[in-house]
Amino acid sequence: MSGKRRTKAKVLVVHRIGFVRSGVLSVIAKSRQFIVWGETDDAPLARDLFLRHKPDIVLIGLRLTGADGIQLIKEFRSLNPIAPILALSEHADAFSAQRAFRAGARGYLTIEDAPELLRAFDEISAGHPYVGASVLPLILSNFAAGPKGPRSFDVNSLSDRELEIFSFIGRGFSVSELASELHVSVKTIETHQMRIKDKLALHSAAELRQKAREWLTRSAMNRIREEPEPEQANGMRFCSGF
Repeated sequence: MSGKRRTKAKVLVVHRIGFVRSGVLSVIAKSRQFIVWGETDDAPLARDLFLRHKPDIVLIGLRLTGADGIQLIKEFRSLNPIAPILALSEHADAFSAQRAFRAGARGYLTIEDAPELLRAFDEISAGHPYVGASVLPLILSNFAAGPKGPRSFDVNSLSDRELEIFSFIGRGFSVSELASELHVSVKTIETHQMRIKDKLALHSAAELRQKAREWLTRSAMNRIREEPEPEQANGMRFCSGF
C-alpha cells in the first residue's frame, strides 16, 4: 500500500546555552513528527530565521544573546499571531512563566521538564496551553493563595514595560538616562514611574529606588544559586532526561 508521508513540523530552537540546544536537537532528531529548521543563541539571527523559514513551532529561552526572551516572544507573536511558542527556562519560576504566557507563549518548560518536550510540542501545536511538571505546582500555589491586596508590594502587578523600567531604576538609571536608553520622552518615563509607585504602594522616588535595588539584588542572587557551572551543568541535565 502507498500513502502520503506525513510532513514533519518545522522547529526553530533559540537558546543561549549550547548544551541545551544540543539536547533539544537530539530529541527532535529522534522524533517522527518534528524536524529542526534552525537553531541559534542570537536574537537578531533568530528573527531572521523566523521570517525566512516560517517555522511551525518555536522554542525560546528566556535569556538570550542580544535580547530578552520575553521581548522576542512578543516580537514573534506580532509577526505571526498563531505560531506556537514554547518558552524554556533554566529554573522553575512562576513569575517568569506568567510573563512568558502574557507575552504570547503557548507553553512553558524548565530544563528539569526535558522528558515532556515532545508532548509539549504536540499540545501547543494543537492549540492547547502546556506547563511543565516542575513549574505547575508553583503556579497552582500562587493561584490557591489568591490575589494579594492592591496596596502590597507585588511586581507581578507590573506590565512588562513597567518591570523593565523598574529593573533599570534598580541599576541606578536616572529619568533622563532611562528616556535615552528606551528612546522615549522624559514625560513617558515619569508617567511609568508614577504608575509603578501606585501599583507597589510606594510614596516617593527614593522609596522606589530602594525597592528596585532590593528586588534586583534578590533576583541576581536567585540566578547565581541556579547557575552552577552554567553551560555544562544545565545542558547535561537536559540531555540526561532522555
